[in-house]
Amino acid sequence: MSNEPAVTGTGSYVLYEGDTILCGMTHEIKVGYDKSWVKYEATTKVRPGEAVEDARTRAVGHVNESVMRAVAQAVETVRRFNA
Repeated sequence: MSNEPAVTGTGSYVLYEGDTILCGMTHEIKVGYDKSWVKYEATTKVRPGEAVEDARTRAVGHVNESVMRAVAQAVETVRRFNA
């Protein structure tokens, strides 16, 4: 049995200049007994002359960095609120 998803249609997953990329991430954090979920998303486009892999790397890098900042801010807020 294969773990690969079934593919229907053309099987082409190419992005082109101007195509939109939505990248998002959600983290569950626990501070003491409080649980929170921090979600961060960014939408960007493949820039003129930009390689698709570069656009993907840019989007994922931005989301990774930004969600960790949002997590740090959420932890600080929960700690302050519970102090």
